[in-house]
Amino acid sequence: MNRDMETTKTERVLEDGPVGIHRLPIEWSAYFAVQEPAVSTGTPALLIASHGYAQSCKGFIKNFAALRDRNWLVVAPQGPNQLYWEGGKVGFTWMTRYMREYTIRDNLAYMERLMDALRGQFRFDPRRIFALGFSQGSAMAHRLGAAGLARPAGVIQCGGDLPPDVATRLGEMEPYPVLIVHGRGDTQMSFDKAQEGERQLREAGWPVETDYFEGEHDLPAEVVARIVAWMERQASREGEQ
Repeated sequence: MNRDMETTKTERVLEDGPVGIHRLPIEWSAYFAVQEPAVSTGTPALLIASHGYAQSCKGFIKNFAALRDRNWLVVAPQGPNQLYWEGGKVGFTWMTRYMREYTIRDNLAYMERLMDALRGQFRFDPRRIFALGFSQGSAMAHRLGAAGLARPAGVIQCGGDLPPDVATRLGEMEPYPVLIVHGRGDTQMSFDKAQEGERQLREAGWPVETDYFEGEHDLPAEVVARIVAWMERQASREGEQ
């Protein structure tokens, strides 16, 4: 391609005195981990599991190893932004407050491309798609459900909150089941945030269940087991319809 003939569209998004900040959309590589079912007894259900701040897709997907023997396809998308964490460990994050609206838009474009890729490469039941997020990933799970990219059979919010851009649209959306999981002693994401999201969902008429456990900012194995049981109940209901 003749680069002299290309027209690259940019957008001026911020003024800082005499300096203008421009947005340049580009192509970049995204990564995701996949755990396929060990045995197939029919079409698998699908879990999209979004990690928290400074975690990775490879590490986070291990929380759901038990689903491999239960005919679930588990996909863990990785946050697009890299960082160095404790001891030089590489971690990933979804976003900060910087250019928040544009980053939400970019992340949803990422999710749309991911769903298209999954539909082309893997087999799963479109009636039994679940979105789960831990900590910062909770917002991604809620946004994936709200964006209409797939009709979720359930959204699981773990140690996170209901993002305001979704909360303000609850009355416009068709409700789906939501499970809120939160440690009562969480000092990184206040327990009050979980309760506020529960209140907002209930007031909007959404079906909400909670698992408030005695713990902190974590996903203990026994809590994951209860999440799996909840998802399988919801998946069974969807399969009967």
